[in-house]
Amino acid sequence: MIKIFSRSFKKILREICRKIIVLLFAVLSLTIILGILMYFIEGKTGNFASISLSLYWAITTLLNAGYGDIVLQTDIGRLVALFIRVLGSSIIIVPLIVVIAEIYKLLSKILFGKNWKF
Repeated sequence: MIKIFSRSFKKILREICRKIIVLLFAVLSLTIILGILMYFIEGKTGNFASISLSLYWAITTLLNAGYGDIVLQTDIGRLVALFIRVLGSSIIIVPLIVVIAEIYKLLSKILFGKNWKF
């Protein structure tokens, strides 16, 4: 039984890793796009002096609530910032849900002999 669980768990880890890599690639791509977009939305009025500074702002906003050194001036910029913050929460929430669902499927298959549907 432990051998079956071990093989199945390795298979699940491979599947989970693929899903998480796709998610991280999508989040990174969106962060770059939104960072560049913020440069054009806020411009120099919001202290976005360069694209690299706007990418820095997008990454710090994605990973936490922002650093506080750049204050947004426009309503559209604040809306984009809100979207980036929600995207940052998905980095933690979505992989956690994927892992839990895959482990649940594995355990239900091992314990009950069939796939249980949600």
